[in-house]
Amino acid sequence: MAKTSLKIRAKAWDVFNRECKAASLRRDDFLNRALPGEIDILKKITPCDWEGERWLKRNWIDRGDSDDTELRAIPILLSGDVLDTMNNVCEEKKVPRDAFFDCALRYFVQRLYEAVVVIKSPRTGLDLVAQIAEQINDTREEVTEKDTEVFVVGTVNKWAKTRRLEYFSDDYYQQNLSIDASKVREHNFLLELASAMPNNDLTANRKVRIKHLRGQA
Repeated sequence: MAKTSLKIRAKAWDVFNRECKAASLRRDDFLNRALPGEIDILKKITPCDWEGERWLKRNWIDRGDSDDTELRAIPILLSGDVLDTMNNVCEEKKVPRDAFFDCALRYFVQRLYEAVVVIKSPRTGLDLVAQIAEQINDTREEVTEKDTEVFVVGTVNKWAKTRRLEYFSDDYYQQNLSIDASKVREHNFLLELASAMPNNDLTANRKVRIKHLRGQA
């Protein structure tokens, strides 16, 4: 195993550690097993150009809509192969290693959520699968197929509103880590637009700017 250090958002790291502890997971072992899959997705993104690389190095901590911008240097143990591959791919794609890990960590926190709930209490009815299974297994005559259909759709929609589903997209790294000169110019334009708006409009404008940078608007 090889020791490395990464700068990580403090709040996100605390949440991740609590999830690992609740799920009886060894943190570094989990990262060692899970990171290769994320690195494989990172391999597919378009590399940053020179201007995008410089911009991302300066601004990755402010990307997205997280207010967790306090960084903490964290020592992590990874296998030599995983560490070398991560370093090489980040260098090839001109992506700061800390920025890649930040994106991966945000995905892991979302992905582990249901697993932690179930591991802590396997018979819980709070997770999405248990709620749907209870409805489908309800054999009472007064419960129709239409009732079940409405319940399932409603439950899934309610669940989706509480989760960050964009983290699950295969385009997640492309949207957040593949930066070129055109995206930098667009960012600067929208930032100037934000500075000209009244303070009470800044939050709404920030969301618009994020959507533009991700190609969603």
